[in-house]
Amino acid sequence: MKKYRVDKLDRKMMVEEPEVIYQRLRPAVSNHTTLAFKALDGVPATIFDDVVGLFGHHDYLAEVVELNPKTIHKYQAQQIKFSPAKSELMLKLVALYRKGVDTFGQRESFLNWLSKPAFGIDNRTPLHLIKTSDGIDLISEELDRIQQGDTA
Repeated sequence: MKKYRVDKLDRKMMVEEPEVIYQRLRPAVSNHTTLAFKALDGVPATIFDDVVGLFGHHDYLAEVVELNPKTIHKYQAQQIKFSPAKSELMLKLVALYRKGVDTFGQRESFLNWLSKPAFGIDNRTPLHLIKTSDGIDLISEELDRIQQGDTA
């Protein structure tokens, strides 16, 4: 049964392209105020599948929200919202996705950059920093520097 759920999830993500996912979620991350209010209200746990559709890394993202995949599936089935803190992480990742793709020009380049040590963030791997809101902010600031040509 568990394998079926993963297969069903994978098929959903293969059908909906990352750009379609982002466009659907864009209003929730259009500015800091909207993002903060949406996070306070909590977002449906289904956003987890959307963020996985953008970034991949299903199991790692489950670690990020500090829930096991079975619990996430239960939340989704019961239409439970994430807490404000988990909601904020998910929404900030959606915003980070857009900034990263805009910075690197394509999704694959951005995802590749996320998985390698970055000089501007103490040679840490950006993907490892997404577990906290401040970590996501550090990545966003590094993307700003890259956009401005400041790589040293």
